[in-house]
Formats: sequence, C-alpha cells, structure tokens
Amino acid sequence: MKFIESSEMKIELTKEQQKQLCSKKNIIKIARKKGVITFDIYDEDLLIGFAQLYEYKKNCYFLWNYAIDTKYQNMQYGTKALIDLIAFLKDNYQLIEMTTTYLWGNEHAKHIYEKVGFTETSVVHEGKVHEVNMIYK
Repeated sequence: MKFIESSEMKIELTKEQQKQLCSKKNIIKIARKKGVITFDIYDEDLLIGFAQLYEYKKNCYFLWNYAIDTKYQNMQYGTKALIDLIAFLKDNYQLIEMTTTYLWGNEHAKHIYEKVGFTETSVVHEGKVHEVNMIYK
C-alpha cells in the first residue's frame, strides 16, 4: 500500500458509514491543524481508502478518521491497509503507539482493530456518546 499526503477525503462511503466519520468539510478543516496528517491510501494506482491521524504526544497518534471506499470493502483492504499504515508510521514517523475509537456496536470496526493488534482500554458512555477506546502499542 502507498500513503500519499492529502488534505481531503476523496473516497465514497454509504450514508451509514459517513456517520462514523467526520464530515468531508470537517476533514478539510482538521487537515489544516498542527499535528494532523492525512493520507489517501492506494493499492498500486487504485485509490482505496483514507486515513487521518493526530499526533497527541511525540510519536503517538490518534487514528481520527479511517475508511475504505465502498467499492473495495469486504475485500480485506481495511485490515491490510491498517497493517501497512502502522508499518509506514513506524518507518516514517517513529510511531510508538496509536489510539482510536469506534462507535459501540460497530462490530466490523472492532474486528479489524483487534485483528491488527489493538486492545480495548475503555468505553465512554456520556449523553449521546457511546464509543470504545482502543490502543495499539
């Protein structure tokens, strides 16, 4: 996989999947913030996904937005791209740890994160927020 820096999300998602991420407009705003890195994910020359991370402390990143285009879902791209993203960040950004969250009940996200080595750290249930926090070390 190749990771090319970007400033916006160019992939397509279903309406349900769009609810799992920031809006495309907010992704552009987030990309301008200090400590944020945003990537288009390619398999050879095929744009298959998107990742946006925030460095919350030196060499530690929060995976803020991560998705695979609807055309390429359920083809193992999500797992493979995440494994390759971690390796890429270790090689190019000296990654020590990565954290992320997923919405409670999103079993597909949970499966992918656990498959690549993330572990659950806590569950947040405050008002309308019901998320699971995870970490990769």
